[in-house]
Amino acid sequence: MIKKLLFILSCVTLSLSLWASSPVERIFVSTDREVYIAGDMVWCSLFCLDGKGSLSSQNAVSYLELISSDGTVAEAKIGLLGGRGCGSFRIPVTVPTGMYRLVAYTASEANEEGTPWMSGSRILTVFNTTSTARVKDGVEIVDEKTYESFRREEPAGLGRLALNAPARVRKGEDVNLVVLNEGPMADLSLSVYHEDDIVPSPQDNTIESFLKSLPGSAEPVVTGSRPLEYDGEIIHARMRGEMMDTLDYAVATLSSAGSPSNLYIGVTSNDEVFFHTNNIYGDREIVCEVSRLDKKSGVIEIENPFLYPSAGDLPKLLLSKSQRESLSFRKKTLRDEKTLMLDTLATFLRHREDLLLESSPLKHYHLDDYTRFSSVREILVEIIPSLALRRDKGRYYMTMMASDATDSYKARVGNLLVMMDGVVLSDLNSLLDFDAMLLEDIDIYQQAIVCGRAAYSGVVNFITKKNYVTALTFPANVRVVDFKGVSYPVAYLGDVPEGAADTRQVLYWHPALSLEKGGQVRTVLHAPSYSGRFRIVAEGLSEDGIPIHQERIFEVE
Repeated sequence: MIKKLLFILSCVTLSLSLWASSPVERIFVSTDREVYIAGDMVWCSLFCLDGKGSLSSQNAVSYLELISSDGTVAEAKIGLLGGRGCGSFRIPVTVPTGMYRLVAYTASEANEEGTPWMSGSRILTVFNTTSTARVKDGVEIVDEKTYESFRREEPAGLGRLALNAPARVRKGEDVNLVVLNEGPMADLSLSVYHEDDIVPSPQDNTIESFLKSLPGSAEPVVTGSRPLEYDGEIIHARMRGEMMDTLDYAVATLSSAGSPSNLYIGVTSNDEVFFHTNNIYGDREIVCEVSRLDKKSGVIEIENPFLYPSAGDLPKLLLSKSQRESLSFRKKTLRDEKTLMLDTLATFLRHREDLLLESSPLKHYHLDDYTRFSSVREILVEIIPSLALRRDKGRYYMTMMASDATDSYKARVGNLLVMMDGVVLSDLNSLLDFDAMLLEDIDIYQQAIVCGRAAYSGVVNFITKKNYVTALTFPANVRVVDFKGVSYPVAYLGDVPEGAADTRQVLYWHPALSLEKGGQVRTVLHAPSYSGRFRIVAEGLSEDGIPIHQERIFEVE
């Protein structure tokens, strides 16, 4: 059965129509805090709006860059669902001390003239506690008295949102936090974090100024030709090398170890390939191959989707001896975080799933349930006779006995897509030479896959015990690359790790909290094992487009 989702499999011919228009989109970036040290995790919440202030569904992925006056130092991709997105990235431990701008943009903004992403960007203060390196001309040293005269400006409250928490709690006790929405339905990010004596730089963008900057119904000036990414990231690749015959097309495959659903097929056009994905989550190795590309000199190269824009005007970071104690404590808490493993306590939020093979008829063989054989040929003959190897013109291919739901109809079909750990194997010699004792399972999907001029009668996935596919030797025209996928959307709801001192800097983070009119959220936080001042920040939009920003302070004693 040909599934409705097959259009996701790289219908490259749609690219031309996607270039025809580029609607207005703007992204406002909210983060869990404003001051970090190198090595910290940054949790982000994105609000992607159209020109009139409504959540936009034009693009399903956004691109983030952390930029100083010296250039981009970190990149991330964050998926978008109905105009909202969330994810995280880690600041590299090698970045110099200085001020940075975090920008986010979609394909629509990348096509637009100018720097439309600036209006929703965020300024982050970053200290490197293990290096004396500083952003060029980006740091000003001041004495302690001068620095202590600076204070964080308390922003005015916006929106009809109330944050209720006790003013003081003891170390290690519970903190009852209530968020009450007295206005129209609200969409928020909510953060609770430790605020020490390091004063963040004032933001040049707020949620209020961002909304005022939206262009309304004005048409954007489009200078780029990047296709819009309605269903997920479109991975753009180029072919380098000679074709082995004179056909006017070739089939390209993209797959990644671990999941057979991360399979995309692209039909080439000239020297370009477009893989229309449904967003590939996480950083992983991907395998790319183009049929008919010369196996000795041909390669496929993944294009970099990031723009590397200028950071624009950034203030100087004020450096003072009075920051020493706070920075030393932050350095210690970063070491403790590795023991606390906060990422294991994160709650995964809704994200796009690739359902390519989810409802396909599946036959699963767990090889330890059978007599073990030392070769793949023996496994096929003795355990799975419905699969058979054939050879044509010196090349192996695999056939399958397909049947309907009642097994009343059976027929042997060829042209199967053969995979190992979710990676496409075009040359079955690598499978036949593989140590069969390292195979754990074999999954057979009776599903036809059709895209453009590429058609497969079914899918067979050989699953190894420890992802041994990454150890295979692939032909020269197969490209194995480290791929930066879309960040998993997560919330940290305050669970406390066991077995270590509780020195958490962030006590709570929810990037996509939705509250109906009159609705409330009650949550119990656990105060850490140290004293300090903690700030609660809620930021977002109401359904009628009114900005929301509320803050509250409590002390841990």
